[in-house]
Amino acid sequence: MLLEGKKALITGARKGIGRGIAIRMAEEGAAIGLNDILDDDVTRQTAALVQERGGQGTLHIFDVSTLCGINQLVEDFLARHGRIDIIVNNAIFADQSRPLFDTDEVFWDRIMNLTLKGYFFASQRAARAMVEQGDGGRIICLSSLLSYRGFRDWTAYGTAKAGLRRMVKGFAVDLAGTGITANCIAPGYINNRLPDQGIEVASDDLSDRPAMKARVPAQRGGVPSDIAGAALFLASDMGSYVNGQTILVDGGVIATSDRV
Repeated sequence: MLLEGKKALITGARKGIGRGIAIRMAEEGAAIGLNDILDDDVTRQTAALVQERGGQGTLHIFDVSTLCGINQLVEDFLARHGRIDIIVNNAIFADQSRPLFDTDEVFWDRIMNLTLKGYFFASQRAARAMVEQGDGGRIICLSSLLSYRGFRDWTAYGTAKAGLRRMVKGFAVDLAGTGITANCIAPGYINNRLPDQGIEVASDDLSDRPAMKARVPAQRGGVPSDIAGAALFLASDMGSYVNGQTILVDGGVIATSDRV
């Protein structure tokens, strides 16, 4: 197994990409800490799915848009797992798009607090523990295709996600010699809906959205396991020489015309 004995903390793990990463890492032997702000049946189902695959799945219900919540989360994870080897910053909230002239200070601060501030301080706190442990670690942040391109009504979100790409470059330099790597994954169109059955939704062939299909050379929408595969690569020894980078997992969208 690629992550045998590793301890991984995943924020925003209740469903979608976070859930997909948690399940994939559990299948590869990692003990998983599942963070979300919601403690409901969906969150607990994710924990059950992780445990069914042989992985320890602990729940950590904290708000990672605040420094207090972040510190409580990492301390709780360390108390229950003893160490941290991997942190995946994935926390999001619904309705992240907003027209330019409707974007107010409250919305802007919410985006930046969760994505830029939250991801930074969660990574910083995890890295401090990794340095103390003395045997390296992995920091993975979820950026977005929207950090590369301008899409209508997504300016605040795209700005925050672009900041993450620069942030992991800084982490790579600041943590030189520690054995800790820091990287981003930038997903394209990913179906985050909960499946009616099983662990994942079916891939969307985009036949009902021809304009979108024309922009996706893979000719399908993405699913959480597409992102989980990239996260597994970065978290395992396979990705040990990748540092300060952003991996696009977008079905080829960025290779098409800049028109949106």
